[in-house]
Amino acid sequence: MNNIKVKIDDLFDELEQSKLYNDYVKVLNQLKNDKEINDLINEIKRLQKILANNKDSVVEKKLDELYSKLKSFPVYQSYLNIKEDLNDELYEIKEAFEKYFHLLLEL
Repeated sequence: MNNIKVKIDDLFDELEQSKLYNDYVKVLNQLKNDKEINDLINEIKRLQKILANNKDSVVEKKLDELYSKLKSFPVYQSYLNIKEDLNDELYEIKEAFEKYFHLLLEL
């Protein structure tokens, strides 16, 4: 069992050293350091809370406008693309683990 843990740790070490993961960390840090984007995200969250409690077409319209503005930032677009790629890779890893453990338990 210890051997499996070592291999899993090695896999995640390899993932953390990958270009994809490092690109993700880099773009995430860029987002965190961008005051305009953070203010926009905070305003979106605030309006989402308002909208969750009552349906207001004015708030919905404002929220749509803020989403459009957020999506216009190239760094945010990069974040979305890289995040999707990273999620796909993590999903593949999860599937491989599930398949491996399923086969292991069938023996």
